[in-house]
Amino acid sequence: MITLDSKVEDLVKIPGVLTYCITQGVSLITCSDVFPDTLAKLLEIKKVKEPGTFVARLNDYLQNLQKQPPGK
Repeated sequence: MITLDSKVEDLVKIPGVLTYCITQGVSLITCSDVFPDTLAKLLEIKKVKEPGTFVARLNDYLQNLQKQPPGK
């Protein structure tokens, strides 16, 4: 389960996380590398109004993604 304390460098290794974040307007990648801190800090910098909701929806998205048959 992803939390606000999750390190961004760990999140980019999870299938689906990059796609979700980009569709929400949050890039986990800086101009040179992966953001080097927690998801909470990144969401603060990106001015996400409800970070807890963002994380809850990300976890829901990943759970639904796992339920889909391969190739979908």
